[in-house]
Amino acid sequence: MLRVTTLYAGSAVATARYYTKYLTQAPGEQPGVWSGAQAAGLGLSGEVSTDALEQLLTGCDPLTGVTLGNPLVDRTTANGTVIRAVAGFDATVSAPKSLSVWWALTGDPGLAECHDVAVNAVVDHLERFGSTTRIRSNGGRLHPDSQGLIVAAFRQTTSRLDDPQLHTHLVISSKVQTDDGRWLALDARVLKHHQRAFGGLYQSVLRAELTHRYGIAFAEIVNGQAEIAGVPTELIEQFSKRAAQVRGELQVKVAEFRRREGRHPTRFEHAALEREAAA
Repeated sequence: MLRVTTLYAGSAVATARYYTKYLTQAPGEQPGVWSGAQAAGLGLSGEVSTDALEQLLTGCDPLTGVTLGNPLVDRTTANGTVIRAVAGFDATVSAPKSLSVWWALTGDPGLAECHDVAVNAVVDHLERFGSTTRIRSNGGRLHPDSQGLIVAAFRQTTSRLDDPQLHTHLVISSKVQTDDGRWLALDARVLKHHQRAFGGLYQSVLRAELTHRYGIAFAEIVNGQAEIAGVPTELIEQFSKRAAQVRGELQVKVAEFRRREGRHPTRFEHAALEREAAA
């Protein structure tokens, strides 16, 4: 599964501290690491520091502090509406619960490695097909390629309710550099509109890696995801308190939507309600 949320420049300080301190300083968790071709192009590698991530989320080079293209600042329209400057996106990739429970019970590092391989496949695919920008040209729009993405990856092993939950936050910068050296805004439509496809890619690569390394089988694929065959449903449900919490909140939001709009939400509206419920 993959879920995308938008990050804003105005809260860069709090956001950077959330990822680099709140998440990574929990017992058993590891620091984030830099990923993406453009990260390497800026000389970023290894551990993600709070200061570096804060600089990136304010639209600056994490090493030099130089502004990358136009500054990321909120703007106010003529009617008083505030348009918040987008700093980036959190694409969270989550493993099936059966794998998370297996990892929690055994601590086998190979299981987390399989997860990492699948996450890297998502980053590679997004860089290949979704790291473009948009520019105006002769009354139309062009979509030039960029030199890749700047990604800070934070692998986590538990949910907010402390259930086993192997997942990775991919914090993707909204800044991309074109081949002619200009820093422009990432066109995030591919990332946002194809979340299910990217999630399906992750799940497919993950199943392939686990089958190759451990020879396991999987149950039926449902919405692109399959649990490991033989793991009791009762065990999965026991360690899914967070999912149950989100489902309950989602049911309330969907019911409110139906009363307000007089119809069922579309697939995209349902996904938005699910993101709100998770938040």
